[in-house]
Amino acid sequence: MKNLALGFSSLRPSHLPESVCDARENEYLLCLKQINRILPKSFDFILCENTIDDPNQIKNAELSALLSETEMCATGSESNIGASNKGLGEVLQLKNALDEVDINQYENISYVTTRGFLTCPYPFEKTEGLQKQALLSNPDFIWLNGKVIEASKNLFNDQFFSMKSKTMLDYANYSMDKLQYLSDNHIGSEYNLYNFVIENNIEYEWLPFLGRIRNDWSANGNVFDANNYHIC
Repeated sequence: MKNLALGFSSLRPSHLPESVCDARENEYLLCLKQINRILPKSFDFILCENTIDDPNQIKNAELSALLSETEMCATGSESNIGASNKGLGEVLQLKNALDEVDINQYENISYVTTRGFLTCPYPFEKTEGLQKQALLSNPDFIWLNGKVIEASKNLFNDQFFSMKSKTMLDYANYSMDKLQYLSDNHIGSEYNLYNFVIENNIEYEWLPFLGRIRNDWSANGNVFDANNYHIC
């Protein structure tokens, strides 16, 4: 059986300045091109998007051309609930995508936050050989300026994780049932993922590292500051 990678994007959030959205488009272009390079042939790829109502809103011509050749689940800006809790926006995208997909076609499903550069196919290769219900991680964050922040306990990193298809659907349904509670109490999606795994006794395999580079531009508002880049 094949596997599925579900990528999540928010290209032009309405609450961000135009200049930041323009920079995000450049980031997404680089990261999506890299996914295309490293994704094993056993995977299909679907990109979910929740900020664009019209393809003409995309300014980057190369990104627009790439997306025109990419299978997408675009839900439009009205569905974007991630302005204050972006992880919940991805959870809603996950549920929408799974409602459109025949998950019986797929052995495993990978959850991929695409505004981050995956340096190698290692996480996907680990997914291909997944024997338990889930593939999870919680790596420390290492900034390129040398700062190291240890990962918090009682959460799992949700920039990338994989599950058996039925388990991923169970996670999406679990999350939707708690969506309002998570939003009202400002609970991050990483903690929600952890609670799902613990409460349901999900057996999982471990990814010690993701091999992922991310630009945390919100640290100081400068989208081009190398000090805002970290790896995990």
